[in-house]
Order: sequence, then C-alpha cells, then structure tokens
Amino acid sequence: MLELRDVKILIIYNPKAGKGKIKQSIPEIKKMFNDAGLVPDFYATKCRGDATEAAKKYLKRYCKREYGYCSKQEKPECSTGKHKIYVVAAGGDGTLNEVMSGVLATGYNVPIGIIPTGSTNDFGYSLKLEGDPARLARIVLENILKDNEFKCDVATFKPDNDKSGKKNITYTAAFGLFSDVSYATPQKLKNTFGHLAYIMYGAKNILKTRKIHARISCPYIIDTDLLLGMIVSAKSVGGFRGITGSDVALDDGEHELLFVKWPDGPIKLLKTIGHAIGMVLKRPGALEKAKDLSVDYGIKIIKVKKASFEFENPVSWALDGEDGGEHKEVTITVENKAVSYLAG
Repeated sequence: MLELRDVKILIIYNPKAGKGKIKQSIPEIKKMFNDAGLVPDFYATKCRGDATEAAKKYLKRYCKREYGYCSKQEKPECSTGKHKIYVVAAGGDGTLNEVMSGVLATGYNVPIGIIPTGSTNDFGYSLKLEGDPARLARIVLENILKDNEFKCDVATFKPDNDKSGKKNITYTAAFGLFSDVSYATPQKLKNTFGHLAYIMYGAKNILKTRKIHARISCPYIIDTDLLLGMIVSAKSVGGFRGITGSDVALDDGEHELLFVKWPDGPIKLLKTIGHAIGMVLKRPGALEKAKDLSVDYGIKIIKVKKASFEFENPVSWALDGEDGGEHKEVTITVENKAVSYLAG
C-alpha cells in the first residue's frame, strides 16, 4: 500500500498558459491534496526551459536510495522505487514537453501528471483530460492514490546540424503551413480568442507560405514539394480533433506521418482544401483516402516507427507547439512506451 508520508510531488505550472486559470486554482488544488494526506510542492515557470530544469533539480534531490532509487554510480533505469515521486505539468503542450524532457533526462522512472491549461491542449484531449484545472488535478490525485499509470510512446527529434543532441517530442513535430502558429501567435491574442487566435494568425500569414521540397525516408521514399509535413501521435492537432483518425494509439510504437503536397495549380488546390475539410469534418472516406497511397488527394497519412527528412534549404520546425529551430536534415524515431503518465 502507498505510504503517503513517503510521497513527493512537484506541480510545475505555467501561470501564463491559457487565460491564467491555473493561478486561481492553486489554493483549491493545494487543499485537495492536503485533505488526501499529501503535501505537494509548487513551482511557477518564469521562462522557456524553466520547467525542464525544475523537474531535473527536484528528481536529483529526491530520487535517492531511501526512496528505492539507484545512486549516481548506478544506472537510474535500474531503480526499484515506484510511485513515490511524481512530477505534474500544469500548462500547455509546451510545458508538458519541458517537464517530460526533464524527467527523461534524469533516467528515473517517475510518472508524470497532466493538468492541461493551454489554448488547445491536443495531448490532454488524446488522454481524455478536459475541464477546469481543479477537476483535472483531482484526476491526477486519484491516479496517484489508485496507482494508475499509462505507458506512452515518445519520439526523439535529431537534427544533423545540432550538436546539443536529440530532443523529445510529446506528440508532434511539424513544418510548413500553420506549423508556427502556436508559438508565433501573441499570448495576449491567445488569451482573448483561444483556439480561434491560431486560425486568425494562420490566415493572416497564408500568403507568405512557400513550397518545401523534401525527401522523406520511411517505409517509402517520398520526394516531392510539400505545403505541410508532420509526425504526430495524438487525436487532435492544433485543436482540430480527429484529423488523424480514430485508430491512433499512443502506445503502439508508431506515429502518424501526415503530409500535404504542394498544389500544382488551382484545381488541385481546391481538391486538397476540400479533402482537408472532409477530414476535419470526419466526412466518410476522407481519412481512408488519405491512408491509401494509390489515391492522390494531396494529403497522405502513413504509420512510421522512424522517418528521416532532407531539405534543399533549412526548414523551420515546431516541436509540440514550440520553436524547434531550422534544419536541413532531421531524423525522428519513435521510442515505444518510454514515459509513464498518471492516467487510468
């Protein structure tokens, strides 16, 4: 049985995420955990990368032998400690990525709780986590008390020109049309209009879009001009729910590779737009056609374990809605069930 006095919990929250609702909910969340016999620590992020460092610092402090974790001289993955230390991410998809990256960097098998409070919360939706911060915090608490966890896939993003090494992806890496709207859209606009702000910003910049010539190596060789490309493992992308289909699994060791070909002329452009609308509206047959490589509607979806991308010029990437930099060559690899989330 879980000894509550031995449990350590860090709740890392982004006070600027969404409309800042998490700040108002902190007292209620604190009381909720206290009433259950738990005393969580809270940390408010101040800048980009802050959540990663906060998670690493906390785990290095408490992942010790008395909690069943290996010493520095031993491999962290050999730890026998289980469900004594938890880290919770309260914020948008970018905050979750930072917390997850911090946990994985230490090597310790520490489950991560999720309180989605961003503008779209694509990954939270995929785990059926929706509602106000207090309700979501209660779900985290219940999973701690019930010892529930969900082993989830993680993709690694490795650019050939980046000496800092690979980066972790919670659920998506994208380039091309609309891929930058989540981090380029001003926070004030997002707080005012929510998901609609992304559409407004994307529409404003659509005429600036340029075709991207890419060579993609996966189960197939794809050499073509693209409007958009992404690898995704979620049931929602940019707030558009169900666009990747209902058969998306977060723990099958594969991600969906989705790409949109550059329309060659107005007729193909209209056909591509119509097909995209059909996918968003879940029109019968639209997703099936996207997964059938013999049917050319400009949009394709392929399941992959690994994919490599080569571009003629450096291309800007977005990783979980954050700026991922510009790269000419990138390799993305899916690691099966590499992280644990507090989800039943």
